[in-house]
Order: sequence, then C-alpha cells, then structure tokens
Amino acid sequence: MNSTLTEDLSGAASAANPHAASTRGGPEVSIIVPTYNESGSIGPLLRRIEAAVVGKAIACEILVMDDSPSAETVEAARAAPLSIPLRAIRRSGARGLSEAVMEGIREARGRFVLVMDADLQHPPESIADLVRALREGADFVIGSRHVPGAGAPRFSALRRLNSWGASLLCRPLLHARVTDPMSGFFGCLREAAVAADLRATGYKIGLELLVKTHPVRVVEAPITFGARHAGASKMTLREQGKYVQHLARLYGWRYGALTQFLRFCCVGACGMLVDLGMMALLVSIGLRFPAARTWSILTALPVNFLLNRRWTFRGCGSAGIGAVGAQFLRFVGACSIGLLVSWSVSNALYWAFPAWQSAYALLCAAGIGAGTMANFHFSRNYAFAPSTAHPPDGSGSA
Repeated sequence: MNSTLTEDLSGAASAANPHAASTRGGPEVSIIVPTYNESGSIGPLLRRIEAAVVGKAIACEILVMDDSPSAETVEAARAAPLSIPLRAIRRSGARGLSEAVMEGIREARGRFVLVMDADLQHPPESIADLVRALREGADFVIGSRHVPGAGAPRFSALRRLNSWGASLLCRPLLHARVTDPMSGFFGCLREAAVAADLRATGYKIGLELLVKTHPVRVVEAPITFGARHAGASKMTLREQGKYVQHLARLYGWRYGALTQFLRFCCVGACGMLVDLGMMALLVSIGLRFPAARTWSILTALPVNFLLNRRWTFRGCGSAGIGAVGAQFLRFVGACSIGLLVSWSVSNALYWAFPAWQSAYALLCAAGIGAGTMANFHFSRNYAFAPSTAHPPDGSGSA
C-alpha cells in the first residue's frame, strides 16, 4: 500500500526547488511516529502535535507505525479527536523501530518526513522549527540536545558516557559535524530518504539516514528533551549490541574497500597464529622442518579461507560443495600470487639497496606488505568476487 506524491505535488516549481512547500493536493510534512505499547502516551502526543502545527501554515499528516502485540495503541490513536489527517497502521512485517520508520517513509505523502518518538521526550512544540529549517534549504534537520538553547534531564554518568562513546564511534561516518547524531527526532526530504539504501536494524534509523542521504547542509535545532511519559527505555544491552552491528555495516557501506582490507588483515593475523602454533606443535613432536612448514601452511590456508568467506567477503560466492571448492582453489591461487609478490619485492629491495641488507627484517616486512596488498586485491576481485549485482553491506567499493 505504498503511496506516492500526486501530480500536484511534483509540478515544475517543486521540481526546481525540492525544499519548496507543498501548497496543493497533499501534506507538506509527514510526521512518522513509531510505536510499541504506547497507548498511554499516544493520545497526549497527537494532541500536542496538532496544537503545534495548527495555525502555523504547516500542512501535515501523521503516520503511527505500530509494532505492538495488541491493538491498544492503534485504537488509542484513532480515538484521538484531530483536525489533521492520521493513519494508524498495525505493522505485519519485520518488527523494530528502524523497520517501522522505513515503512513509514514508504507510506508518506509529504515533501518532508519528520520522525519522532511517541514517549513525549521529543517536544512536538519544536516541529515548526525543524520544518522551517527544511523550508530554508537544510537537507537534514535534527532536534538536538547538545546545541545552545537545548535542554535535557540530567542523566547518570554511565548514560552520558554511553551516549558520548556512541557519538564518537559514528563521527567518521558523517559528512558534516553534528553534535547529536544519536537523536531520534529528525527530518529530511522524503525523496532523499526513499532513494537511500536503508538497511538499518535497532533504533538508530536517524544515523542511517544521516549517513546514506549524503546531506550537504545539516541543521541542528535546539529542543528541550522531556521526561519519559510511559513505556521502557530502548537503552538495553541487546539494542546496544544491535547498534554496534549497525555501525559495522555503515562503516562497510561508507568505507567498503578499507573496511574489507582491515578485516582481511585481521584474518591474516589469525591465520598466522594458526600457522605458527601448528609449526611449533609439529616441530615439538619431531617432524622435520620442511615437512612441518608444509603442513602448518596447509593448515592455515583453509582457516584463512573460511574466515574470509564468512566475515571479510561474506555473501560473495555461491553455496554448495562444488562452488565452495572452486572458490577455495581461486583463493589458493590468489595467495600464491601474493607469496610471489612478497618474495620478489623483498629480493628486489635487498639487491637494490645494499646498505639496507643488514636490516633484512625491514625488507621482508616491505615484501609482506606488498604481498598482503596483492593477496587482498586478487582475493577481493577474483576469489571472492561478488556473484550478484547488489553486494551486501560491507562489500562495496570505498
């Protein structure tokens, strides 16, 4: 039941200026409210939203995207006497705050989408400020707790440390400096959100959009962060684990080749430990060095292959014993090329720089570095080349 903008909303004037307000045929702003057991707060929230937009020349609709196990939240929303359009939808697909918002974006009809929580911590009275920023040309607007003029309750030291650490971890992903990237109160152009490759899980869909819509101008509007009206906090250990997984996927999407290379190096380090451990074991039981070296290398190779297949290049390649076997042979070939490059570079440097011959360890390290780069290149583009047109997160190009 995906909705699209009517022809009135996509006329020549609007196409020329995507930030221009809609004046005919539909809402300017779609306010998306994901809910889960929010029957106690949804009514007061909707009334406050109405009071915040009526008389402010803001044509809006409200979409309540509900994941609750019962219909109580949807019924409470529909029972609220409102003068603005409301759609309260009980979702049947994948559950979760991010999934609810993504479905709300697909359902939205406004030029702008604005997302806020239902627990009354996000003040509806700030909606006009966020909409004003979007009208004035912002690509992304955030209701921020950390800019001058904002207010927030005093959280515990652990909660503040958690928030600071989460914000610090995501900063390299952002196109602009943002003080509150963890905010769940935000807005952007609907077209940009629909076009983005959204794959978020957990509750930080705002971060996903902030990264994947490539906003040039980000505006943070100060808000007074309220006390929770009802329900439980989303800051559970499980959700924090999802956030870490979400970050890993975003880093893979934003810095695909670099992320893969770092994973490849980590796998190589694990393989080296297996190699050296097996070597020490075989030598200790009396196996001669050439044979021990051969078996230790042969033991480390499949370990490297399996870890790279499962982690570094996950999703690249077909299933089935035959396909995996062929991929393993390609990986062995890629490693052989890397070994040849390592040997060649080390020897070339040894003979080209006689003064450095006593520092042969450095020359070997240079060869190993060159060999690792060659291994990664041939593994990525030959052994583990994506078999589909849309590789999974983390396997794209930098």
